[in-house]
Amino acid sequence: MAEETNPSSPAANPPNKWKLPDGIEDHIEDGLIKSAIGATVGGVFGMILFRSGGGMRSASVAAGVGAAVGSTYERFMSSQK
Repeated sequence: MAEETNPSSPAANPPNKWKLPDGIEDHIEDGLIKSAIGATVGGVFGMILFRSGGGMRSASVAAGVGAAVGSTYERFMSSQK
């Protein structure tokens, strides 16, 4: 009989050497929270100021999300120094 390898054995699954930087979870969580807040505030802002629509509401939401992404990137880069 031929021996079958167990897929859960260490020989079948070599250890993964790839690792996220320490503390990255905090930056990801912060970015998701800021994006949700930015999209909400941008959407409300767009509804109040741009009642006629015409794509301005979407632009307001995009601006809120963009500000959140920029803020998260800036926070991440300052923590890497």
